[in-house]
Amino acid sequence: MRILQLTSHLDVGGITRYVLSLSEQLSARGHRVIIASDDGQLEHQVRALGLTHWRLPLHTSAEFSLPVFRAGRQLMARLRMEPVEVIHAHTRVAQVLASALSHRLHIPYVTTWHGIYKRRLGRRLWPCTGDRTIAISEPVHQHLLQDFQVPEARVRLIYNGIDTMHYAAPPSPEAIQAYRERHQIPSRGRLVGGIGRLASGRVKGFDLILVAAKVLQEVVPDLHVLLVGDGPRRPFLEEIAARLGLRDCVHFVGAANDIRVPLALMDVFVFPSRWPEGFGLTLIEAMAAGKPVVATRSGAVSEIVQHDVTGWLTPSDDPAALAQAIQHLLTDQATAKRLGHAAQTHVREVFTLDRMAEQVEALYREVVAAGSR
Repeated sequence: MRILQLTSHLDVGGITRYVLSLSEQLSARGHRVIIASDDGQLEHQVRALGLTHWRLPLHTSAEFSLPVFRAGRQLMARLRMEPVEVIHAHTRVAQVLASALSHRLHIPYVTTWHGIYKRRLGRRLWPCTGDRTIAISEPVHQHLLQDFQVPEARVRLIYNGIDTMHYAAPPSPEAIQAYRERHQIPSRGRLVGGIGRLASGRVKGFDLILVAAKVLQEVVPDLHVLLVGDGPRRPFLEEIAARLGLRDCVHFVGAANDIRVPLALMDVFVFPSRWPEGFGLTLIEAMAAGKPVVATRSGAVSEIVQHDVTGWLTPSDDPAALAQAIQHLLTDQATAKRLGHAAQTHVREVFTLDRMAEQVEALYREVVAAGSR
């Protein structure tokens, strides 16, 4: 099957990782996969995976704009010469473009909704949800049904998947020591951390980790905080850390090529989102690595983590409760070990990359068969 994966860009983030990992799996299953997008920091990985990349001027959030119109013309001409059997669109801009291409070229298209979105006028008037829509969690599933009135027969719940064995395999001691030295992370003390793009205003909640760390300093004086990721909110978070007197114990280390390395250093992984999460990719990666996790009850998080079984849940936007939960797992090693082991087992059973690819592949066959009738 010839498949076109369509997204706005290949910058660091959950959508790009989804597109790359899914494309790699589909290619391994014998499909011809093409990724069409603008460029980005991870564009080199497309070539490393042996996949084809068609570059388009799509690095925009304005779905009805001149760049999208130009990209549409380029892609339409290319698809007439090199046709595909199905288009899979991932971002809002890509979904609008896929809708137009599907209409003009009679190619079925699938979309993945990677989150929970505001009901802005453009989405209400032109939802562009595709012949089938993939919801990556039950909250996203309900969001599509209730907020956008997508018929249930057109929605499929397919969880995100990861290479669980990759995250379960510890990095080398040399890689861990080099990372520790590069970022001046002390070998003694206890370390909590979070991973993600430092953006989206207050949504990701990394400031909650900092406020919780200030509370914890009194009872865990050797505490250090590791924030892995980059983005426009980083200077604001650095300012908060300085204002709280945490400059010496908070480490902003930027994005990591292999997040298993910073995960290996963490005693507790924290996922402090305020906004209802559509999923939580870094959350399941930490769980796959066997880390005890503390997460806020936000969107799909409660679907991924069962309280006191595979992790510890706290109310969202409550740094005192977050601090208490972190302290509990730092001081109760038996509970931390039990939760980490159960989390790893759960992810291996539910959130595998192979299962995700198999279900997406079946969906492609469904829409292609429906289009041929």
